[in-house]
Amino acid sequence: MKILIIITQGDVGGAQMYVLNLARYIKANNIEVHIGLGEEGKFLKSELDKSQIEYTYFKSLKRTHNPLKNLYFISELKKFLNKNNFDAVHFNSSNALFGAIGAKLAKNKPRTIFTIHGLSLLDPRYETSKIVKTVYKLLFKFLLLFVDEKIFVCKENLEFAKKIKLVKDSHLIYNGLDPKKLKFEPKEEAEKYLSQIVKQNLDNKFIFGSIGRLAYQKNYEFLISIFPQILKIKPNTILIIVGEGPEREKYENLIKELNLEKAVFLAGEIENASKYIKAFDLFVLPSRYEGLSITLIEMLFAGLPALISDVSGNKEIVDDSRLQLYYLNDEKDFLGKFKQIVKDKNLYNKIKEQNLKHSSGFVLENVLKKYLDMLQKIK
Repeated sequence: MKILIIITQGDVGGAQMYVLNLARYIKANNIEVHIGLGEEGKFLKSELDKSQIEYTYFKSLKRTHNPLKNLYFISELKKFLNKNNFDAVHFNSSNALFGAIGAKLAKNKPRTIFTIHGLSLLDPRYETSKIVKTVYKLLFKFLLLFVDEKIFVCKENLEFAKKIKLVKDSHLIYNGLDPKKLKFEPKEEAEKYLSQIVKQNLDNKFIFGSIGRLAYQKNYEFLISIFPQILKIKPNTILIIVGEGPEREKYENLIKELNLEKAVFLAGEIENASKYIKAFDLFVLPSRYEGLSITLIEMLFAGLPALISDVSGNKEIVDDSRLQLYYLNDEKDFLGKFKQIVKDKNLYNKIKEQNLKHSSGFVLENVLKKYLDMLQKIK
């Protein structure tokens, strides 16, 4: 069997980690795998080189709303598939999904797979006009006509997609990680590294930490806005957000407006950022919506406590009767949970142990057996 996995961008992100882990696992199971990606981002290319996994750049594959670019990609992929025989093509992003049309127009007509990493505009928590949502839904539904196997990474997204009649039949396959490939720096070393990045002495600081794109989805403005109240509860707290994105300027202005320059730091993109995750005393993720966050799964394996918004797949990752979950954008709920966690040392340690134990449910080898079963049926 030979499978082509396609993703739009190669920069650091949850979908990129999913593709990388999936490709490594498929290769380890003696299935030939090839990656197709757009030219933006160096992270995935570098990691694929290390794993000796072949890849191809598609010039027309970009994150865009330009329909001509998407039409070019349909044609480009069709030509590629006519020259290269694959049993299945697996798409992992909305723009890449247009390629499903090209796959079905190719001579050998490979089976098509699409993983829905998140519902984006269709998520009920995504704030936009009904017209935009309707147009997006109709387009998405049309493209899914060219997909043979649909995969969701969290149960809530799958159930909502069925509710709005986006899909009928699909697979639920959680994201997973290989514990053997996870290498976390000890807390002291991780703190030392991050202190150099943010140019701040982190000794005797309680470190709030998050890893994610500086984008609408991650909702970091909520966290920054309530940080003055967080400091009233625990004055030595600082916030470090690792990641880049279009909202950086907005967040920088908010930090200045609230005089938080010495307490809140945007660390930028860091390669293999999870390596330093143990520097955090509490992992935070205030997302408006998610699929199933790879970063949160890394948090489990690192044995950290967390405080995360009660949306989509977040509540499927932690299993603690809402100790680590707060209602989206609910300041009172967030601050109450934060105070409870940091003031009770026994509870804090209990959560750490609980998360580490719960990580066993997201071991890559176990969760991707479903994926291999699906491939065998295609074969």
